[in-house]
Amino acid sequence: LAASPYPAPYQPGTAPATSHCLYVANLPETSCKNCLLYQLFSPFGAITSVKPMNNVTLENSDHWFGFVNFAGYGDAANAVHAMNGSTLNGRTLKVDFKTEKKK
Repeated sequence: LAASPYPAPYQPGTAPATSHCLYVANLPETSCKNCLLYQLFSPFGAITSVKPMNNVTLENSDHWFGFVNFAGYGDAANAVHAMNGSTLNGRTLKVDFKTEKKK
């Protein structure tokens, strides 16, 4: 039995319906957030879209986060495994599969 190419705990069939979409929190300040997201995540596979966002409801308007959509689940899972907890410009990135907000 061959080892799975997917890093634990993200095995096929266990990810949410939006399993190709990643949530990336704690992005550093930069003039081009789209460029940053593409640069960080394109080594893991084909990206279909990126969407940087700023939480203006917080007092600290430097709270940038974003979403990265991959063409395939395996690429997204590898990106989560490699990038979650990594440090960029003194900030620790939080990367995980996007989940739906509870109402």
